[in-house]
Amino acid sequence: MEAPDLQINYKWGQSLNYSEIRDYLQRESLVTIKDFPLNDDELQSFINHLGTPLNEKRNNNGKTVFDVKITQHNNFFTSIANSNLAFPLHTDCADFNSIPNTIGLLCVEAAHEDEGTNNFMLLTDLLKHLSEIEKQKLLNKKWKFRNQERSILSSENDNHKICYDRITMQSFSKLTPIEIEELNNLDKLFRSLSFKIKLKKGDLILFRNDVMLHGRDKIDINSQRLIKRIRFDIKLPSFAMPPDFEQ
Repeated sequence: MEAPDLQINYKWGQSLNYSEIRDYLQRESLVTIKDFPLNDDELQSFINHLGTPLNEKRNNNGKTVFDVKITQHNNFFTSIANSNLAFPLHTDCADFNSIPNTIGLLCVEAAHEDEGTNNFMLLTDLLKHLSEIEKQKLLNKKWKFRNQERSILSSENDNHKICYDRITMQSFSKLTPIEIEELNNLDKLFRSLSFKIKLKKGDLILFRNDVMLHGRDKIDINSQRLIKRIRFDIKLPSFAMPPDFEQ
């Protein structure tokens, strides 16, 4: 699978076309901005033009920009995002009361060339590979995401969304062998439909969190990789844009 993205080269003092960027994100596409300033305030200001940022209350003292880097406390990683482990394809904040619909990742320090690659899967690609019975099962069955119960797929006016986080689902539920096999098969399908993007220093990638899954490959424990993450909500079109299942 290939990334359907808009690519922009950032220039200091440049007047960015925020409407164009927002339009691409609304149409469930990726946006990559090259040579973006490696500055929290600049990132914050940029995102403020696109939508409403989410404060990172869990691990970042309520700030909107979060440092994704290897971080340990008492010899334990503070989170899987702050580990060197491979991060399977997932939805950010799947256990939140309200899930932000867009994510921004700014690469400040890249991992070595053969590690830490970001992985993505488009919901539109997944829907083309599901039978109607399989879709209905994913729409109807509820799974536990910590204190939330949600289906993997949801639909409103034929607009589909996805919510998936295998680690959270398995950590807060006692799954049956059949359910584990079901998730194993989904993970295998997700990986088969995924594509890779290697972030370089100064790359800012923006993508939809409700119609894509994302993850990353394993990195070296001593890696200095640093990604600035910001989660936010963009206003989505009020009209339905049903996916074309016949493509």
